[in-house]
Amino acid sequence: MNCTTRRSRAAVGPIAVFIAVVAWALFPTTAFASTLLPTGTTGFDVSWPNCSAHAPSKPHYGIVGVSDGTGYSQNPCLAHEATWFPIINLYVNTGWYDQSVHVNPNSPKVCATGDNNCLAYNYGYNAGLYALHYAASQNVHATTWWLDVETANTWNANVVQNQNSLQGEHDALFANGVTTVGVYSTTAQWQSVTGGWINHWPGWGATTWTTAKGALTYCTGHQFTGGPSYFMQFKPNGSGFDQDVAC
Repeated sequence: MNCTTRRSRAAVGPIAVFIAVVAWALFPTTAFASTLLPTGTTGFDVSWPNCSAHAPSKPHYGIVGVSDGTGYSQNPCLAHEATWFPIINLYVNTGWYDQSVHVNPNSPKVCATGDNNCLAYNYGYNAGLYALHYAASQNVHATTWWLDVETANTWNANVVQNQNSLQGEHDALFANGVTTVGVYSTTAQWQSVTGGWINHWPGWGATTWTTAKGALTYCTGHQFTGGPSYFMQFKPNGSGFDQDVAC
């Protein structure tokens, strides 16, 4: 995830926070997600480049990468990073590559010859299953996942095929117990990859701001999917981690 290319507004009650913290204390290798974060609450997002880093001090929440920069890959420090946070979301890198060894014409849909929209859907769906299975193998679970959509990953020039790949991954996560699936991107990258697809999924936006106050100003006016902005990412000067502020 590149920090500079890269939830609904509701308050969490003291009972909900207590339950989440107790759950973390009892099951430190299992992640618990919440979409109920007060506006302005800050957290961190971490992934495979952070393997040698130390846990941030007193984090409210974290968004942890499952993959290693591309689809069908594994973050080797997922389990370790997940223990840093009392509340977490997960994110996974996405893409669509019609020459990939992971293209499956028979599952979950049986695709007619030359039906690249169907193949793209299957590619995304099975990428979602791959990410879910890897997270489960590390005893890391969350009910909120983010699809990392960046132009640096493998995409087809056909934006409809790209949309189908994302829809497949979205559907795989929902079919396996995930209750919220959103998109991490920027308006420009979302336009480039999907043609500005309006699907009303939740958004997590990347900004160049260095403060939470500045990033909060992007919570309105940057709904690239047409859905609500849940988080905005920022990176404080001198910080080793990307940070996020709840919208």
